[in-house]
Amino acid sequence: MKKSNEKTLLKNGFLITCDEKFRHFENGFVSIDGDRIDQVGSSNQGKIRASRYDYVIDAKNHVTMPGLVSLHFHSDNLSRGVGEHMGLEEWLDRIYYPMLASMQPIDARVASSLAYAEAIKSGTTTVNDMYRHIIACAESAEKIGIRAVVSSEAADLIPGQETLMDNEEAFRKKNNSAGGRIKIWFGVEWIPVCSGQFLEKSRELATKYNTGIHIHLNESRAEVEMCKEKNGGLAPVEYADKLGVLGRDVVAAHCVWLSDNEISILAKKGTNVSHNPVSNMKLGNGIARVAELLDAGINVGLGPDDAPCNNTVDMFEVMKFASLGQKARLLDASILPSEQVIRMATINGAKALGLEKEIGSLEPGKKADLITINLETPRLTPVILGKNTNVFAHVVYSAHGDDVDNVMIDGKLVMKNRNLQTANEKALMVNANKASKKLIERVLK
Repeated sequence: MKKSNEKTLLKNGFLITCDEKFRHFENGFVSIDGDRIDQVGSSNQGKIRASRYDYVIDAKNHVTMPGLVSLHFHSDNLSRGVGEHMGLEEWLDRIYYPMLASMQPIDARVASSLAYAEAIKSGTTTVNDMYRHIIACAESAEKIGIRAVVSSEAADLIPGQETLMDNEEAFRKKNNSAGGRIKIWFGVEWIPVCSGQFLEKSRELATKYNTGIHIHLNESRAEVEMCKEKNGGLAPVEYADKLGVLGRDVVAAHCVWLSDNEISILAKKGTNVSHNPVSNMKLGNGIARVAELLDAGINVGLGPDDAPCNNTVDMFEVMKFASLGQKARLLDASILPSEQVIRMATINGAKALGLEKEIGSLEPGKKADLITINLETPRLTPVILGKNTNVFAHVVYSAHGDDVDNVMIDGKLVMKNRNLQTANEKALMVNANKASKKLIERVLK
């Protein structure tokens, strides 16, 4: 792996900057000094001398773009493919909550290590992870090299779950670790399993520590009805707003079943939304009103949710479903074009995490978090350049995570030519198989 003070050059790729003007260069370069970008532009400018660099990557026939930001992520993969064809509430009660209650820190370490490896290998450089034993998750993220915002799957109305005290301890021990690459937020699992006092306390702690809140809201129709029945007719967003939870430092995951009033509340409070279309469709929860959220000025990013609710954490698949879901829902093929979806998967996600000045686009001064995508595959052929370019469409509709060849995070090449540089992939899979077998046997007796 390259040293932190080295200079790196990526040249000759189709460069998508995701900057404010969404500039792109058909033959682009990115110049990196240590962990930060110092120049971007056209390789044809003649200003770049490869001899000045310690490390040169020829990205010819590749897309170079910002790393993807996975805005709603759970490290759970130990139950991938178990409990299929269940709705959300049944799956939570029968599989997920019992599994979380049974987990030990070593299980979380094994699961998160594999989850972060899978994320990196499919082009994700930042995860907004909500899981169990998050000190272990933070340590996994430090070791494997991913950028991570981590919060607990905390709740107080179901047994055996993490508490806000657990989350607070993790903040004190791990926030800003790995040179600032790891952030700790406060996690709120789900309105039906959290008391009003718990929600108010989560806001108090997030404000105290100047950090964020990661919460599930309005994921299913049944959730909305449960919340209304329990809380005087208030739907989840309305209830969270009443208790002071919402704000610009909040990522609300799912937001499928929103009323017009709730959309207005989210917009007014500047709350960010993670759209997770594959999970929402698989669990039979519906398709979120993303076009209306965007029209209201709400910042919307994208996430896969977790492996059991999605079966992969491939953000390229998420981008495709996000666009196609809105086209199908509104019977309008013009909705969510490729460029807008790419923004959602990069700079929008960064903004939601308060990291837009650091990541999410390839611009001088920002962290060198980027990926290269190999265009030399049958499903990405032909490549058309010029005013009729199809490269943006290829990224959203044709590419898969395994088309990503190189991943750089914090200026370090954590995947090179599809080989993970920070961990032994085989060992991660062996450990996960062993841990999964034991955990599933404990939960599904």
